[in-house]
Amino acid sequence: MPRILLILLAALSWWAAAEAAELEGLPVVEVRFEPAQQPLDAKALDRLTAIHTGQPLRSADVASSITELFDTGSYANISVEAEERDGGVAVTFLTEPNWFVGAVEALGVEAPPTPAQLATATRLRLGQLVTPEAVSEAQRQLRRLLADNGFQSPGIEVRRRERPETREVDLIFQIQTGDRARFGDILMTGDSQLTEKRLRDIAGWKPGRDATDPRLEQGVAQLREDFHKRGYWQADVEIMGRDFNPDKDRVDLVVRIRRGPQVIVRVEGFDLSDKKMRRYVPIFEEGLVDVDLLAEGAANLKNFLQSKGYFDVSVEFERVRSTDEVVEIVYRIEPGRRRKLSHLEIRGARYFPPDTIRERLLLEESSLQRRRGRFSQSLLDRDVESIERLYRTNGFRDVKVTTEIDNNYQGKEGRLAVAFDIVEGPSTVVDHLEVKGMERFPLSPSDYRFASAEGQPFSETSVATDRDLILAEYYDAGFQDASFDWSVRPTDDPGRVVVSYEVREGEQLEVRDTVVSGFDHTRLPVIERQLLLQPGAPLSQTAMFESQRRLYDLGIFSKVDVALQNPEGDESAKNVLFQLEESRRWAIGFGGGAEFARLGGGRSIAVSQPIGQAAFSPRVTVELTRLNLRGKGNTFGLRTRISNLQQRALLTYENPRFTGSDNWKMIVSGLYDTSRNVRTFTGARAEGAFQLEHRFSKFRTGLYRYTYRRTTINQDTLQITPLLVPLSSQPVRAALFSGTYIEDRRDDPIDATRGSFNTVDLGFASGYWGSQPDFFRFLGQNSTYYHLSRKLTLARTTQVGLLTPWGDKGLLDDPSAGLFYGSSPDPRLPLSERFFSGGANSHRGFPFNQAGPRDPTTGFPIGGGAQFLNSIELRFPLFGESIGGVLFHDAGNVYSKPGAISFRSTQRRRPTEDGSELFDYDYMVHAVGFGLRYRTPVGPVRIDLAYGINTPRFVGYAGSYQDLINGTGSVRTQKVSSFQFHFSLGQTF
Repeated sequence: MPRILLILLAALSWWAAAEAAELEGLPVVEVRFEPAQQPLDAKALDRLTAIHTGQPLRSADVASSITELFDTGSYANISVEAEERDGGVAVTFLTEPNWFVGAVEALGVEAPPTPAQLATATRLRLGQLVTPEAVSEAQRQLRRLLADNGFQSPGIEVRRRERPETREVDLIFQIQTGDRARFGDILMTGDSQLTEKRLRDIAGWKPGRDATDPRLEQGVAQLREDFHKRGYWQADVEIMGRDFNPDKDRVDLVVRIRRGPQVIVRVEGFDLSDKKMRRYVPIFEEGLVDVDLLAEGAANLKNFLQSKGYFDVSVEFERVRSTDEVVEIVYRIEPGRRRKLSHLEIRGARYFPPDTIRERLLLEESSLQRRRGRFSQSLLDRDVESIERLYRTNGFRDVKVTTEIDNNYQGKEGRLAVAFDIVEGPSTVVDHLEVKGMERFPLSPSDYRFASAEGQPFSETSVATDRDLILAEYYDAGFQDASFDWSVRPTDDPGRVVVSYEVREGEQLEVRDTVVSGFDHTRLPVIERQLLLQPGAPLSQTAMFESQRRLYDLGIFSKVDVALQNPEGDESAKNVLFQLEESRRWAIGFGGGAEFARLGGGRSIAVSQPIGQAAFSPRVTVELTRLNLRGKGNTFGLRTRISNLQQRALLTYENPRFTGSDNWKMIVSGLYDTSRNVRTFTGARAEGAFQLEHRFSKFRTGLYRYTYRRTTINQDTLQITPLLVPLSSQPVRAALFSGTYIEDRRDDPIDATRGSFNTVDLGFASGYWGSQPDFFRFLGQNSTYYHLSRKLTLARTTQVGLLTPWGDKGLLDDPSAGLFYGSSPDPRLPLSERFFSGGANSHRGFPFNQAGPRDPTTGFPIGGGAQFLNSIELRFPLFGESIGGVLFHDAGNVYSKPGAISFRSTQRRRPTEDGSELFDYDYMVHAVGFGLRYRTPVGPVRIDLAYGINTPRFVGYAGSYQDLINGTGSVRTQKVSSFQFHFSLGQTF
């Protein structure tokens, strides 16, 4: 029944019951609403109704009040009663509220379809009005979806879970599916030339298999693919009917197949692979042979060949045979001479420098990356359009760009030159800007920094920018119906215009309340802290969707829906609904991999091989994660790694919003690790850490840590002077308070081309908080990235590390005193706390962790108290968009002590009395090299080949470890290889 008719009937019903002749004009002594709990608050009710205490009662006021209340969309039924009381009249509004969609659930169905597919099929949107018609339509759509998946006669019961305080109703569809129907007979129509058995084999529709919609769709796709493989590219397969046989509980299919003719496409005049032909000729994808698609294929082939240097290519097509059985298409290609684009020229540009225009061009001159350059007619046309758009955006409305092509640049055949001739024309400037209608924001145009401000170039792009700025301001202030118009008129000066903006604000909406539902385990305060909408505040779209993003960022919800309740209703305040779906709280993951490197560290590797030997190390990883621990959004994780190099177990507890702030994160971790990451020894490490992460801004972060670890070195794996083994293998407890400052201004952390990255880490180990050695540690890094041109990026980094012990804790009675020549690390620094460097992610002139001081007898690295590294890379594209090249220079080393850092590039040596030599390792090692980068979504795959210009020599040992103990072996001078090969993932820095 139309709403206006309901209003009239309600008014007439009131009039008859109240005996209007007696009550008309009497003063109203009371106005009540029943039930007492109303969808609207008292203030809104008073504003919407025209009947107020003390005013005379009029039937017209009753009708208008009912109209206003209905317009809010909050009421399903309204009636009015009146009775005479105390010389006046008491008026009662009897109301029945509307209900709005909350959660929608479909239960009792074994997938397919999934619960999410069932809920979507109902077409019930969060916040919409619940009507009998909408519920009936939802049931009909569910039955259709269920029937498509083999459930032919489901029983559907609708249960309502009402929440009167928010007028939400959750609709639960309880479904009794019965048995799923299975595939029965198949009736084929058309000209497929397939037997029923062959069709079933291809489609997978075997008798007795469940007849589900995904299986039907997959079968249709497999039939089409089978026809395509045989050249029938116009073949069409369609399910025309699904007839359910209740006696057999089977679904009989009616399948229409139109095979069509076999399509043969040949290319003459050029050797083109089938793969590329199918990529560029669209009839294969569209399954249709018509003139438009054939012409599009010719254009695509022409553009492809032009991009390969055949700039004068000609492509024509002909249908040489067309019967019911075969259609044969021939593309005739005359490639012409292969040339290269040698020169691009910009002429006539005065307002913009040529480089600004060049960086927008798709055409490219020949280079190492593109030997032939990049040229095609379509790219040329797009570049002309791009240049004209650039000028029009900056006020040159009459700009004209033409091109000139020189096929024999500088008189040399095979070379092409393209010139862009730009006629800029006069620029159009905004004389002044008029803004009308912005009553809520009465600021001058200059306060908003409009793109069409006085003196700025005029363009429709600038107007669109201003429009978005203005409407965003209004939408954020709750003016959801705000609109924007603009106009422009000339002035007496032909180069200047007046721009006018007119804004129609509409009514402001406020937030009545935020309603959150759908969570069982998460604590409400965790959710409320992410909501940026408060009752009484303007209804901001930005705040709505930012709240949705923040809830997703918690990582504990698989789905977050946000909507307005009663979106069509004429209310000044609306509820904002958040319907949540919690993620699974337990997750387990498995992984595996392998490492190819110079491995070692155990006695199974000869003492005479301090550099290591090539070996293979498989690894297995297992991860267990518990999300939303205690309902607070915290995470517990267990990560394990097992290989013949490393056995690790890491426990973490993470609170991503410590103290309730997005800017603080807390991590507590426990680690047990046994690894051979340094060839000199195998170490076992037990470590506990407490860390706070403070995000100061988008670019700056601080880390505050306390770390306690106990490191034990397996005496049987130490590859050093036997005299030092008992001391170096002693268990060591290290406890550090440390802080790290990080400033990251890179444009892309995975593959930066601009910006900078800086870190400073300070750590203090002291017996006051449980440490055996007392030392100070400093690590600093400064990296910068410069985009030299469209193709070249210069990247550099400088890294400095310092370890300074104090006090008398450590190996003071060092038996190695006098064994080292100028490169003796401070004995108070335990072996496990020293710096080790070298390899793919540090100094590429060394194998992994092979830089710095070495044992004077065995030649194995023993770490140092300082490190310095300066790396420079020139990065450039090499082949296409995916493969790049790098020229690099690494300079640095691990030094024995901070005071020993030296820029000297020669290694000192000193002969001994027994005829051998002692070497000094406190000098700077230089390496240069070339690398390849293959771009992937997770970062570049990296291959580097380095040449060490002055790699160190050292004294090594010839013999077994037992020979070393017995003193029966011999020493010999060895050298780190000048050539090093590295393979890794991600940029070096």
